[in-house]
Amino acid sequence: TLGTTRGKSGKEGFLRVDRDYILDFATKSKAVVSTQSTGGMVDKKVHEMEFERAVVYRPAVLLCDRQESRWGEAVSRKLLGWFDSGRRMSIHVTDLAQGMVNSIFKEQEGNSILTNHDIIARAKEA
Repeated sequence: TLGTTRGKSGKEGFLRVDRDYILDFATKSKAVVSTQSTGGMVDKKVHEMEFERAVVYRPAVLLCDRQESRWGEAVSRKLLGWFDSGRRMSIHVTDLAQGMVNSIFKEQEGNSILTNHDIIARAKEA
């Protein structure tokens, strides 16, 4: 996972990591995982690269244990872990990983954007 926050890196550092590094990685590896942190800018650029297939994953709040965490994130993860049993606003990282693996092996061409709901549905596929 590659990402940072504006508070930690400043505006230019944030864009360098969350936009430039991700696009550079996509160009070299022909793969990318993106979030909405750059307002869809990365998604649009990836789709413009005309890959045979491009899948953008948009997970909700990731439920995981982190060594580095901001207070608000920790509270959100704890509350959503308890109260969001339908996973409308959160996703376990294991479900995200399984959904990504399952979508990679699904025969499909072209561009797609998978929302949290879509990712969870893919994770449940055999």
